[in-house]
Amino acid sequence: MPFVSDRMRVIRSSFVMSIHDTFTTVRPSIWIIQLIVPSLFAMFFFSMMATWAGADPEFVIIGNAVQSIGITTIYAVAGIPGTQKHIGTMTSLAVTPSSLFSIFFGMSIFGIIAGFMSIAVSLTAAAFIFGVNMASINLFSAVIVIVLTAFSVGGISMTISSVGIYLRTSAIIANIAAYIGLVLCGVNFPVSDLPGWAQTIAHCHPLTYAVEATRGAVNGNGIMDMASTWSDPIPMMIILGIIFIIVSLLTFGFFEKLSRNSSKMDTF
Repeated sequence: MPFVSDRMRVIRSSFVMSIHDTFTTVRPSIWIIQLIVPSLFAMFFFSMMATWAGADPEFVIIGNAVQSIGITTIYAVAGIPGTQKHIGTMTSLAVTPSSLFSIFFGMSIFGIIAGFMSIAVSLTAAAFIFGVNMASINLFSAVIVIVLTAFSVGGISMTISSVGIYLRTSAIIANIAAYIGLVLCGVNFPVSDLPGWAQTIAHCHPLTYAVEATRGAVNGNGIMDMASTWSDPIPMMIILGIIFIIVSLLTFGFFEKLSRNSSKMDTF
């Protein structure tokens, strides 16, 4: 179908452009350091805090390994509109025949891949640097969980990115979303320890289920062990990922129209 092929061409070219833009301004070696070091530092810091508090450091290390994909993906994807405004290309993108959603979706793929790389490196570091016992890990389950985590968190990131079309920057919203994930999603302590209202928010965030599923995979759980009912981690990540992708599609249209009407498309 011509419509689908045109959309795929736009997404592919936007993806390639995002890679080119990234490595034009940042050396690959620096980019890798920026990708890895914050996650490793967070794992080290919170594991030390857990040890000091008498808690299980492995619980915290795995949680922060999963959190790394949230931090990396949210900041990378949510920052796309601000970057385009800063370098002066936002208006040019807005007048192309392609929808901004397709263009930004293509650009976001690189950020999602970066998040995928971040959690893969973090889990490897958990085993070889922090000494987490991975003897029982179900590798197939772990890979599926990582992919679904990237997909579901990518949906949230795209929703935040859409707001950046209208606002000067979506960095503040990205910070809020990232710290909600850190505090409420079972990264450093069980969700069951939270007050009721906070548990409700946590259960609406895919990272909560990603953390639970990753811990399950590390303990040897198979896919069906985490997908026997719709409320299990695997189905919930898929459901929330689809919901946030649909929401982002709607919010892109809304904020693009609002930005055009208020002449804020290129405001930075």
